[in-house]
Amino acid sequence: MSRAFNVAESIASKWYFIKTNMVASKGFTLRYLRYRILRSFLAIYNGLLNSPNRSRKPWLTPASIRILDKCLDPNGIGLEYGSGRSTRFFASRLRKLISIEHSPEWYDIVSSQLQQEGVENTEFILISGIPSEPKKIKARRNKQDFDEENIHYLPYYEKVNETDDLTFDFILIDGRARVECSRRAIQKLKSKGIFVLDNSERKRYKPIHEMLSGWQKVHTSTGLCDTTFWFKP
Repeated sequence: MSRAFNVAESIASKWYFIKTNMVASKGFTLRYLRYRILRSFLAIYNGLLNSPNRSRKPWLTPASIRILDKCLDPNGIGLEYGSGRSTRFFASRLRKLISIEHSPEWYDIVSSQLQQEGVENTEFILISGIPSEPKKIKARRNKQDFDEENIHYLPYYEKVNETDDLTFDFILIDGRARVECSRRAIQKLKSKGIFVLDNSERKRYKPIHEMLSGWQKVHTSTGLCDTTFWFKP
C-alpha cells in the first residue's frame, strides 16, 4: 500500500469534504429530488472550500486539490490532457510537466499566462485540427465514448505514444477522448504513480474504471461531479 494512497484516502475521508454517495442518478426518486435541491448549496460550499486564491486552483474537487498538494513529487514528471488553471498549479509542484491541449484559443490564453509567470518547466503542446464539440457530437453526449469514435481525435490521444513507457509520476486526464487517452497513457505511468480522471462519474468513462480495476482507488466529489485517483501497483 503506497504512502500516496494512504494520504489520499485520509484526506478524502475528512468530514468536511463532500462524499460521492451524495450524488444521485437521474430518476423519479426521493434521493434524486433531495440531490437536486442540494445542488445550489453544494456549489456554494465547494466554492468556499476552494478559497482563498480560488483563481489559482484547478477546476477539480476541493479534496483532490488537497491530495495533489500533498502527494505530488517536486522531483517528478507529470502529464495532463487538458490545460488551464491546473497547468500552472502542476508546474509549480513538479520538476517537469507535459500539457496537451486541443483548443487554439485556450492554448493562447494559457501560454500567455505561463509566459507572464515565467514558467519554464512545462512542455505545452497544441494538437491542431481537433473539433471543439460540434452540434452533432453534443447531441450524442450520453453515448459512451462518443469522442473516441471521431477519427479527428486520433493525433490527440496518440500524442502520448511519442513518450517512453514508465516516464510519468503523475497523469491527469481532463480533456477530449478520455478513454483513449487513458488507454495509451496508463503504460507511460511509473510504478506507484498517480493517475487522475476528472468527471469520473460520467457513464461513458466506465471503461477507464474497468481498465484500472486492480489498482487502489480513491474517490472525491463536489456533490456535482467527481475526481477519482488510482495508484499504480
